[in-house]
Amino acid sequence: MSAAQTIDLKSTVVSGSDLRILLGSDHLSYGEIHAALKEKGIFVGNSDKAITVPLLSATLLTPDNFTRLIESSVSRESQPKVKVASLDLVTKDADWITPLKKNLFDDSFAMLDEASGIDFVTNPTLVVSDPNKITIPYQIRRLDFSKDWIERELSFDAQVTIERQGGELKLEFTSTHSSKETELVNKKITSRIAKVLHCENLVKDDEPHSVTFGSLSNEERIRYFKRLTAGHGCLMPGSVNDIDICLDANGPELPDDPQIAWMKQTVRRFNVDGDRLNDIFLINDEQYYKHYYILRMDVTFPFKVAANQGGCRVTFSFSGSRLISSSSELVFAVVKWAHEGSPNSDAKKFVSFEVQHALRSLIEEKFNLAISEQKEVQENTAASA
Repeated sequence: MSAAQTIDLKSTVVSGSDLRILLGSDHLSYGEIHAALKEKGIFVGNSDKAITVPLLSATLLTPDNFTRLIESSVSRESQPKVKVASLDLVTKDADWITPLKKNLFDDSFAMLDEASGIDFVTNPTLVVSDPNKITIPYQIRRLDFSKDWIERELSFDAQVTIERQGGELKLEFTSTHSSKETELVNKKITSRIAKVLHCENLVKDDEPHSVTFGSLSNEERIRYFKRLTAGHGCLMPGSVNDIDICLDANGPELPDDPQIAWMKQTVRRFNVDGDRLNDIFLINDEQYYKHYYILRMDVTFPFKVAANQGGCRVTFSFSGSRLISSSSELVFAVVKWAHEGSPNSDAKKFVSFEVQHALRSLIEEKFNLAISEQKEVQENTAASA
């Protein structure tokens, strides 16, 4: 099927090699393919595409099956996702906004040079909200004419916010993206901001500080994720809905303990339901922490913001969840809201703002604790050497 042939979602029955090409593309996630198999009554313990794509390719997708698969992909990409970072200012009276207004978007700054089929609907523009806060909103348009024959034009919103809280010597970055292209543009903008301010001797470093995969060991990272369920401020302690776990191929060899040895050749990645966490030895026994890492964790937090109460479902993961590197950054997304009563739109916006602020504080507080424990262990090790 050629790229010029678009799909009629209402009548197309996709199968065989055409389906395999589509399923193997970046458009569809591992979880979406796994869910499509479940719809057909096919249950597998491993959601790796090497296993699920051949299975689903051997079936027929009805127009309804196919429509749900595509819409799920679009919905996932459009979901706002957030990264947080920070920069330390050199002095309290630093004017950090003026240099950005002058030098951030000069002619040398190419934000889309690595992306084809992408252009800006609304160009990134620096907006000064107040003396301590700026925002940079924008929108991109992506036109897909790809080998997997999905032809569609999609638009994605994104925004970078930089704020100085009170008199603190710290700039807080909040980068909200949707598609992978806006994630890349946000990364370029935050990196450019740091370099502009560093050249003006206003900040200590030329890259923002963020929670990265390589900042912590497997053991430290699992403890960190577990602590993220504690809640903060308006967020009450949360309950885990499910987690995705991956055995570390570069980690130490699995022990011969029969409880875990069977996984050596059979399992690489698996999902654990929140209700079963207390029964899973990998989670409860710290001796196994060094053998795996958490790819994603889904938590529901009750919240109370002024007179507003309810719950929010939050997903924590690292960017590039299928190709994680040491530089992959922690990302969170509020994927579902449940409000008690019927709050108006202004109340919902206020709740969203307060919850996001609480999540940021939770992420930073628990990360700082993990780093302080890491340094303490290193100092004790050095002292005893």
